[in-house]
This record gives sequence, structure tokens and C-alpha cells, in this order.
Amino acid sequence: MSFPSTYESHGAVTSVTDRVRALGGLMPIDGSLSWIADGVTGAAPLHCYLIETGGGPILLDSGAPVHEALLLDQLDEYLPEAEELVLVLSRIVEFDSFGNAGTIMDRYPVVHVYSQFPVGQWVYYRHVHDEVEREAPPSWTSLEGGLELSAAGDNNVALEAIDAPLRLLATWWFYEPSTRVLFTSDSFGHAVMTDLSSPGCVTEEDDDTTLEAVREHLLAKFDWVRVADTAPLQEQLRAIFETRPIEAIAPSYGRPLVGASVVQRHYEMMQSTLEELSVTT
Repeated sequence: MSFPSTYESHGAVTSVTDRVRALGGLMPIDGSLSWIADGVTGAAPLHCYLIETGGGPILLDSGAPVHEALLLDQLDEYLPEAEELVLVLSRIVEFDSFGNAGTIMDRYPVVHVYSQFPVGQWVYYRHVHDEVEREAPPSWTSLEGGLELSAAGDNNVALEAIDAPLRLLATWWFYEPSTRVLFTSDSFGHAVMTDLSSPGCVTEEDDDTTLEAVREHLLAKFDWVRVADTAPLQEQLRAIFETRPIEAIAPSYGRPLVGASVVQRHYEMMQSTLEELSVTT
């Protein structure tokens, strides 16, 4: 079944683990998405992630404004009622990361925010927020690599912040040790949905991703790697992937990659692509 040419028709909800749920909507691949390689068809899921921890829920990213209604319906269904929420934003200046943050903070009990800039400097950027009366903003922690994030109800480490090796602007990846999920923001988003019957996640049973697809997507999103010495990137990836047990990769767009063997295969394809493209002086 083909996708209609609309940005609001279909949600993109899938379970990555029993405690990590991808929320969001589908973006039709119609030539308007600059991070999609030429010739790719279908739809790209645009995800944020609801993470259940022993101390309460964490929402990682907030999705694009075009998916606001979809996301709010999803949060109404899956967010524990009246439970205090922690909001984490992996890329503060890009709308697919923080686009719905203001609405979420007005609607749900957000008690703490982890982000690049303080809440008052960025979150209420849309005119619909101008008429809302609100209390003081929630507490805030500036993101930095190595930071250990916790949920509202306890001090246990729920996420580890990692400086993203692949980036355009300031970006953080996050590792969840309890279910061994690596959240990669706008990297590793090369697995799209070819039709509406495509599974929400890539697993070993249906992983038909090619090395060419990884390469073309990487160049579409991070074109600077064409002229880069990628050896430092390869080393940074090794430091992330080869020192932690990782059983799922959860990007902000693209299908999550689930299963240790799938993670290993896609990591190796990324490393092979970076090695092939490397320009040394």
C-alpha cells in the first residue's frame, strides 16, 4: 500500500523494548526531506521516545509541530496518568527535536528538562503559547557528554549522555543501560518504511538494509564526510559500541534497529562506509 502525500495521516508507534516506546508520525518521502537520499521511496518515521524507568517516565525529544495532535493523543494513551515527567531534548535548535516541547510542558507535569539551553530561552517560540498562563518553568540541567540523567522519582541513572560523533549542530546520543538501548538522534536513520505494512522496527527476520543504503543516507544527511578524515569518527564509534552492550538503536527518524545481531550488522556497515569515504591528508 502506498502512502498518501500528507504529513498528518499516520502515527508511528512501535515498541523498541518492553520499557521503550517510539511515538510520533510518518513523513512521506516526496523530495522535501533533505536528509533522505535520492531514489528512496516510502515514508520516514519521525520518532520521540517514551522511556519507563523505576523513577518515572522520560520523554526523549518532542517531535515536529506537524505531528502535535498525533503525539498528544499518543501521550494521553501511553503516559502514566499524572506521573511526573522528565523531558530530554537531543538537539535543541531543530524542530523535530523540540518542536512540541512547549505544548507538552503546558499539558503534562514536566518537572525537569535536560537540554542545551535553559527553558525560558527557547521553548515557547510558537504564537499559540503566548496566551497560556503558566507557573515557573521546571528545573533544568545543561546537557554535556558523560552526564548521567535520572527520572523524577529517584536518583538512579536512567540515561547516559554521549557527545554524538556524527552531527551537524550540537547533538547528544543517550544510552539506557537497563534495556541496552542506544538513542542516536539524527544518526542511523537509514531504515525507512517502504509501505504501511512495514514492521515498525527492523529485526533480524526482516533486515534487508544494504551497505549502499547506509552509505547514501549518511552522505545525504552528513555530506561533510565526503571530505573528512573519518578515522576519529570511527574511533569514537568504537568507544561507544564496543564498550557497552547494545541491543537496540533508536534514531529520531527512521525505523529502530532491534536485536544485538542487527545492531552489530548496522554498526559494521557504518564503520565500513566511514572507512571507504575517509580522506586523509
